[in-house]
Amino acid sequence: MNAELKNRLDSLNEILEAVESCKKCKLYKFRNKCVFAEGGGGAETMLIGLSPGKEENSTGRLFIGPSGDFLNGLLQLAKICRESLYITNIIKCHAPTYAIGKAEVAACSPYLDKQIEIVRPKTIIPLGSIAMQHIFEKYNLPKKAISEIHGQTFQAPIRDLFNTTQELRIIPMFHPAAALRTNGLLGLIREDWQNLHNER
Repeated sequence: MNAELKNRLDSLNEILEAVESCKKCKLYKFRNKCVFAEGGGGAETMLIGLSPGKEENSTGRLFIGPSGDFLNGLLQLAKICRESLYITNIIKCHAPTYAIGKAEVAACSPYLDKQIEIVRPKTIIPLGSIAMQHIFEKYNLPKKAISEIHGQTFQAPIRDLFNTTQELRIIPMFHPAAALRTNGLLGLIREDWQNLHNER
């Protein structure tokens, strides 16, 4: 492991420790296990979901159960190896009975912003409208509904370590759980991920 990657992992572990003890919003009361991230600090593509479900909250693992199985199938369609990704959520704690609001996003999104800063992915795939809205706001992209722009590629200029301007790719996708709730989205979501493979 080179020194730069080790520094990234050390920095991510510091954020993990902060998340494990976080009480910035009421969701900490429902946290059984911290569901922080999956993948290495050198990943070129970052997937950002919403929040841990019941199974994730009990195991500490991301995207397991039906939603995770469906995501794995979508990754296969796009010929993307899950192990090559950095996967996380915008909300780190389980939200059991009510919708996630602005207060929860405001409390938790700084952790995500730090993860992005450390990992420095070349591509970000936000899953679902809440993750998409945060990423679009962060990179000054126009406000749109995910139903209008799912599967489309957006470019955001960023500065690298050498202060050189680079283009970050942002590709919003429907959350896998949305397809499990809405049968009409199944074909649309599969088509988006198939197109992602064709564009790579």
